[in-house]
Amino acid sequence: MYHPGDIIGLGDAAFARTPNTTIAATRLVVCRFPRERLTDVLRQSPRISGLVLALSMIDQAMLNDRVIVCRRTDGHLRLVLFLLQTMSRLRLMEPLLHDQFHCPLTQEQIGAATGLSAVHVSRSVKKLLELDLIERHKRFFRLKDEAGLNELVGYVNRYERLDLSWVPEDR
Repeated sequence: MYHPGDIIGLGDAAFARTPNTTIAATRLVVCRFPRERLTDVLRQSPRISGLVLALSMIDQAMLNDRVIVCRRTDGHLRLVLFLLQTMSRLRLMEPLLHDQFHCPLTQEQIGAATGLSAVHVSRSVKKLLELDLIERHKRFFRLKDEAGLNELVGYVNRYERLDLSWVPEDR
């Protein structure tokens, strides 16, 4: 899943042919950037190179978090992690975002992102509503008890307390 400001397809740059397909769930503006130009940017800006590497490290840590949570049998925990990771990522670009976000995805799409069936997504949402941890109104999720959700999955916000002191400055 990509959010405003994300670089789409960067993980595919190492392959001769893109192994993935990206489908937009909402209207978007895409700025094409040929892979060949990436070499110039990385050579000219050590800072951008370091930041791209840092983003890859964060993505890897978040993927590891998903693997750990997916090993558990409770599907609602996968949904909790999805909600928390989405909120954290959106707050990176919108720091004033409080406790809710627009989620344009269908239950099938959320299921594809979490490894759950649409039916299981529905049941998981219902369980979190019953536990009074979230609210859902149409395509908006509100995290009523973010601390409780964090505790359920042992969530670590990978965007908080970043140490980018090792990222070089541009010349």
